[in-house]
Amino acid sequence: MATLAFYRMGLVCSIVAFVLMFVAFASPFWYKSWTRVHSPFGSIGLWHVCLSGFIMPRDPVMKSYVGCWWIHSTEFELVSDQIMPAWFRIIQTLCVVTVLLDLVAVILILLYLLDGLRQRVYNRTGRMFMIDAILMLVSAFLVFLISLIFAEMSNDSSWMPRPWMNYLSWSYGLCVLSGFFAAFGGMVLFILALIYMDKDKRELDNLDSAAEMRRREERMKEKEEEATAPPVTAGPTHISSTRFSPPDEMTYRRPPPVAAKPAARVGESFV
Repeated sequence: MATLAFYRMGLVCSIVAFVLMFVAFASPFWYKSWTRVHSPFGSIGLWHVCLSGFIMPRDPVMKSYVGCWWIHSTEFELVSDQIMPAWFRIIQTLCVVTVLLDLVAVILILLYLLDGLRQRVYNRTGRMFMIDAILMLVSAFLVFLISLIFAEMSNDSSWMPRPWMNYLSWSYGLCVLSGFFAAFGGMVLFILALIYMDKDKRELDNLDSAAEMRRREERMKEKEEEATAPPVTAGPTHISSTRFSPPDEMTYRRPPPVAAKPAARVGESFV
């Protein structure tokens, strides 16, 4: 029952972490300007940006950007480095890796519910749950890095103007929350993996001890058979009476004796 409860908690936490991270990954409200103040910046996500008269510093043509666009749109070719500096691209990459880790972890955990795939994938149950736990814990660590870098660099006035008029919005909050669920789910799966690894070790020890007991019983049985077996002699122990008995007098008669010839005298010859 304890293993079932741990499995359910790990499954729920992994699914929630994936859903939250996916919504944060796709939504455009990581960083937003206060609605009651006028700012050239509207909101920005990982792949979407809204501007309200943003002008790149030291732009000779003083082009103003207004509207919401895909962040890789050709409209922002001249200001792409301003909107997406190196640290922002690193966060995009880390978010992609985090979503993939959460997705793989959820798929592997769900495979345990299918009987056919469970026997193939989870032939070593403890090892597979340990892999699931590592995936979730790595995802939580990446979310920690993403949250820390984005929160620190968003206060840089060289990225978006007037950072005191902006705040971290709900998409960023969902990302942070997904990290908490991923960390908790990873710890639960880690405990579950330790339980199954200990169980697998006990089963192997029981199998080894049972095999050793069978071998001992076989050796003892062989010794008992050798002790109770009759001694082996060089020849037969008895002679069959029917085969070597003397013949009957009626069926076998001794031949009559042959009469001896008289000895020849001197001077006589035998004719």
